[in-house]
Amino acid sequence: MRVPDGCLLVQAGKELEWLTGGVIQAGYHEVIVDEGTLAAMDRQRAAGRPLWRISSTTFFHINSDQTLEPLGPYATPETRAAYPPTLAGDYVRAELETIQLVKPPQQAITSTTTAAA
Repeated sequence: MRVPDGCLLVQAGKELEWLTGGVIQAGYHEVIVDEGTLAAMDRQRAAGRPLWRISSTTFFHINSDQTLEPLGPYATPETRAAYPPTLAGDYVRAELETIQLVKPPQQAITSTTTAAA
C-alpha cells in the first residue's frame, strides 16, 4: 500500500472493531516478499538507495479486566448479538492462542490411581 506524502496510515485493531460493533473494521496486516518485492529491492540497490524503510508501530489495548462490547450509538440488538460482552483480557488471550503466540491453558489432569502407602 502506498501512503500519500504528508499522510499517516492508521490501522484499526480488533478491540476498536468490537467497541464500534463492526462499524470500524480491524485491518489485516501481512508482509509478503514475492518476485515484485525482490525486483523493487534490485531497483533500489541499482539506484544507490537504501533498502530499509521506517515503520513505527504502537499498540493500544483496553485494560484486561474491562468489558469489550459495542458502545453508545453502536450498541444495537444486532451488534450486541455479533459482539457479545467479553473481558478484554479473555479476548486478547483467545486471539494470541489463535495465532499460536501462547498455548491454551492445560486442563487439569485427574488421576484415578492412588499412591500406595
